[in-house]
Amino acid sequence: MPVHRFALLMLPAVLTIEVDFRDGMKVAVAPEVVFALLSDIYRSGRHFPGVDELRPVNDEGRWRWRLKERGFGPVKLRVEYDAVYRSDPTTHRVYWEPPADGAGDMESSGSWEIDPDGDGGSHIRFWALTTAHIPAPRMMASMVEPIAAQELKRLKGEYIAAIRRTLVES
Repeated sequence: MPVHRFALLMLPAVLTIEVDFRDGMKVAVAPEVVFALLSDIYRSGRHFPGVDELRPVNDEGRWRWRLKERGFGPVKLRVEYDAVYRSDPTTHRVYWEPPADGAGDMESSGSWEIDPDGDGGSHIRFWALTTAHIPAPRMMASMVEPIAAQELKRLKGEYIAAIRRTLVES
C-alpha cells in the first residue's frame, strides 16, 4: 500500500524552537532588595505567567516548573521542565541552566544581573535562552514555529513587567 505524502506530513514531529531573550530595566530599589526577590526562586518564579506549579526538586538548586496548558489550533502544550539555579549575593547575580540529566519539555538557561545605578536604585539585566520542544504535525511547522517563538517572548516580557511592578510597589 503506497504511503501518501499528506499522510507523511501529518505524522507527529517534535519541533525545536529556540528563543534568545534579553531585557533590562532601572528601578528605584536598592540592589540588595532586588536580589532578595530574584534569588528567591519560588517568589520570583510565581511572577511568570501561567505557572501551575513551581517546586524544589532537591537541595542542589534544582527546581521543577509546570506551566498551564497553552495552545493554538490543534497544537496544545503543557510544559514541564527543570532548571538548576545558583545565586551570588556578593555580585548580585542569579544564574540557571538545564540539569545535566535532562530538563523535560524545555531547556532554559540565563541570568539576572543587578548593579547599583548610582542613585540608590538598581539597573537590572535579564537574559534567557529557551529551547522548547513542541509536538506538532510536520505540515504545521512553518506556522507553529513563529507563533511559539512569539509566545515565548511575550511570556518573558510579561514576566519582566510583573517583576518590575512588584519592585516598584515594594
